[in-house]
Amino acid sequence: MNTHWQKDYPLVSNLSEADLDENSSLKKMSRLVGENKRLIDFGCATGYLAQLLVNKGCQVTGVEVNSKAAKVAEEYCEEVIVADLDFVSVAEIVPGQVFDVAVFGDILEHLRDPWKVLEETRHLLKPEGYVVASIPNIAHGAIRLALLQGRFEYMEVGILDNTHLRFFTRRTVEELFARCGYFVEVIERIKLPIFSGSHWIPPINKNSFNNNVINEIEQDEDADTLQFVIQAFPLSLEGKYASLHQQYSTLVEQVDSSQNQLQEIHAELKQSQVQLQDKQCEIKYLQAKMQQTQTQLQQAQEQLKQAQNQQQQTDLEMKRSQCQLQQIEMLWSETQTKLQQAHAGWEHCQNMIKAMESSKFWKLRQAWFKLKRIMNYE
Repeated sequence: MNTHWQKDYPLVSNLSEADLDENSSLKKMSRLVGENKRLIDFGCATGYLAQLLVNKGCQVTGVEVNSKAAKVAEEYCEEVIVADLDFVSVAEIVPGQVFDVAVFGDILEHLRDPWKVLEETRHLLKPEGYVVASIPNIAHGAIRLALLQGRFEYMEVGILDNTHLRFFTRRTVEELFARCGYFVEVIERIKLPIFSGSHWIPPINKNSFNNNVINEIEQDEDADTLQFVIQAFPLSLEGKYASLHQQYSTLVEQVDSSQNQLQEIHAELKQSQVQLQDKQCEIKYLQAKMQQTQTQLQQAQEQLKQAQNQQQQTDLEMKRSQCQLQQIEMLWSETQTKLQQAHAGWEHCQNMIKAMESSKFWKLRQAWFKLKRIMNYE
């Protein structure tokens, strides 16, 4: 067995569907497989899909080319067979066994002859059995733009994984299954924007392309499709019956779900009617309160008008008082000026008196009066 192209797989434990994004191929494949199925998982890797399926009551037989990964997957699978589908037939891998579902999770593009493997797988399926597969889309917009630049460079992972031998578009995927005796019942898409910069696609600089070219590519509904997730049934009456039965079961589930939703809606409607009545009573109460408030508001407005009128009168009186005050201040200022002038005159007189009292004439005058009094006494 050639191990040159074997790759290491991620180890994922305690995985559940609830942990996965809706845009996850694992989640979509798990849903398409269903519950309580006996299945064979070609390319089971370390068993990350098997984890999901075992939790849904499925019995999983794994087939894996990488012996190290197969050892890890044994924790989740009932049996893991190490085999290379390019060199061993499907019948040799699981002789005499039949399964409800055969899973090819990103496996067919790695095979030299995926047509042969799918044809052989048909014989492993029970009459109502089917295939679930995920396949990369070589017509992704990033691949197309890279080709316009003359680039087709293999990568470690992604659409141009360096271990891919076959490349498919949506049309050639359908042709692949039709040629091998199947009809595609379901085809879902895993989306990845052209200019996301993801390591799953070639790096593309949007500015390197004419907008018309980009717009033309983006018109294709599969321009942002990373993978196709397929559910296919054998082209037989049993396969048709199984497909129709599955559609019927799906419709029954949808009807049951719709009925449950309808009952919930009825219950919610009743509750809403009760709430509506409560709200109507509340509205009536609020309307009465609003009328009362409006009456109070009108009264308050009248009081405000009266207060405004009083304020205007007060303002007029204030203006008059201010005018009177200004007049008084002017009179006060004039009086102060006169008082200052009188005080200045009084100080001038005082100074004159002091000057006179200190003069010789005044002293002689004082002496004369004193002598005159003496003489009058005698």
